[in-house]
Amino acid sequence: MSKSPRRYGIGAVLALVFAILLSACSSPSEVASGSGSSSAASSASGAPASGASQQALDTAYEGEIGTPPSTPTTPPAGVDLWVVSCGEQVPGCAVPTAAAREAGETVGWTVNVCDGQLNPNGWGTCVRQAISAGAKVIIPIGIDCPSVQQPFQEAKDAGITVVGGGGVDCDAAGGQALWASNRIELDGVAPQDYYELMGQLAADWLIGKTDGTAQVVQLNFTDAVWGKWMATGFSDEIATCDGCAIAATLDYSNQDVGSGTLPQKFSTALLQAPDANAVFFPVGGIVNVGLAQAVVASGRSADLQVVSGLGGGPNLDLIRNDGGLDATVAIPAEWGAWGSVDTAIRALNGEEPQPQGSGVQVVDADHNMPETGQPFTGEVDYQAAYEKAWGV
Repeated sequence: MSKSPRRYGIGAVLALVFAILLSACSSPSEVASGSGSSSAASSASGAPASGASQQALDTAYEGEIGTPPSTPTTPPAGVDLWVVSCGEQVPGCAVPTAAAREAGETVGWTVNVCDGQLNPNGWGTCVRQAISAGAKVIIPIGIDCPSVQQPFQEAKDAGITVVGGGGVDCDAAGGQALWASNRIELDGVAPQDYYELMGQLAADWLIGKTDGTAQVVQLNFTDAVWGKWMATGFSDEIATCDGCAIAATLDYSNQDVGSGTLPQKFSTALLQAPDANAVFFPVGGIVNVGLAQAVVASGRSADLQVVSGLGGGPNLDLIRNDGGLDATVAIPAEWGAWGSVDTAIRALNGEEPQPQGSGVQVVDADHNMPETGQPFTGEVDYQAAYEKAWGV
């Protein structure tokens, strides 16, 4: 089995990815013990994975987590911040939106939240409302610039500082950069590499948990530029394993989520892939709005290893409670939102944006799981770090 070169270059953990998964397909027949509801990939004795399968799991669990910036900066006073949520009906948008509000209020800014309602028209309307209201800073949570390019152009023309909140600027799609800055997650890691890494780590977990036999129902998020990147990272990694394959794919958009039709579409795709033993949901925020329930309702929950990307608090509850999700590539979403405010502060001050350190790790019931009721933070006290850097 051969493996194409990666571009990450972000430390020892990713060096492991190169070396380990060259042989991930030739792992022993002994299968990893599942946690929660997904136990079909376990051996009869429940023995843990060994060899390359265990190494793949170790890579997924290690992930890559940095630290918040320590270089001091002074938050300007009198700033009117608008936080545009991709859609308050899903946790993946609502949780970081609330954290961005908290961070803005911590530095004494006036904060307004606008619900984009999971569609580009709503996002554009929010951006234009912010412009009309005289916003000084806009943070779009989970929204790409190419999705609503014209409103962001109008914001730039109005002299408003726009900082990424989990999306990417228009230059990612070949256009002109319209934001003051993307949020830089990890030092030296481009946005595309960051999202490909998420997909790769999800694949690592499935390769390890199925001992190199993953037959995957893969969902692909088509609205965001980064959705394609995550899908590529995942499918490229699965392709390194001779015993693994994509059994079925299902493309979906925010419209499918907002209309409530996605769970049924997924159920149909799962029904049409009777030999599948694994599922990949790219966005954790959609899992809690019908997809985990669809896994349970299928009657195959015990036969599936289910992992999501972009995981947050509600996903952790599903994992803890045997609710149709077994693992997630967790992001410290609240930390990232505070990082967007840090990036905005530095942009307003004419300073260079700093890497925020808010990376990724795979979390399952037995690894990297925070205490019940606590968010995933990678065991980093990010709030204290930002407050120190900001002098508040």
